Amino acid sequence: MTNLFSYDGVVYKTGTKLFQLLVLNVLYLITCLPLLTIGAANTALACATMKMIEGKEGNVAVDYLRSFKSNFKMATYFNFIFGVINGLILLNYLFAGTVTPLLRGFVYAALGLAGIISIIGMTFIYPYIARFDDDMLTTTKNTGLLILKHGRLSFLILMIAVIPVVVACLSPLLMVFAIYISAFIGFSLTTYLRSLLLLSIYKHY
Repeated sequence: MTNLFSYDGVVYKTGTKLFQLLVLNVLYLITCLPLLTIGAANTALACATMKMIEGKEGNVAVDYLRSFKSNFKMATYFNFIFGVINGLILLNYLFAGTVTPLLRGFVYAALGLAGIISIIGMTFIYPYIARFDDDMLTTTKNTGLLILKHGRLSFLILMIAVIPVVVACLSPLLMVFAIYISAFIGFSLTTYLRSLLLLSIYKHY
């Protein structure tokens, strides 16, 4: 029983990790407030959680802020690109109803495909930026290649990102619950789970 609560015990380690995730979640929410910084915040959160998993973290807040600063430029470029893409998808979706019925199905299918590609990009590119120091073109190309080469793991990673959002949309009660959880630990926890799988991919490179 003594060992259970010691510094090497399960309770202490679990409590420490939960506290670190709470800290990271607060930092993430604060640094996301200017929408322009969401990309850098996603990158910093991925970096900090990967260091936690590998046991390389010093102070999770310092690791987060250091990554946020060092990867800000690259992550913001991609954040702008995804913002434009998602804005165009939304704009076209709003006007898709004015298209003739013959073409409407095709338009919705094309917009759906574009949306899926955008979600995949946002899920995988920011962790890649956190892990590797490449230019934009190389980052985009290698991210795509890694997704294709590790299809099963990539699908699981994508599901971890998407399923909580889908579940939250099923009912107002679930939406309130999701908002409550997200305010405390939701974003950092799901990123931590994705990072576990991502590291099993990145360790080969």
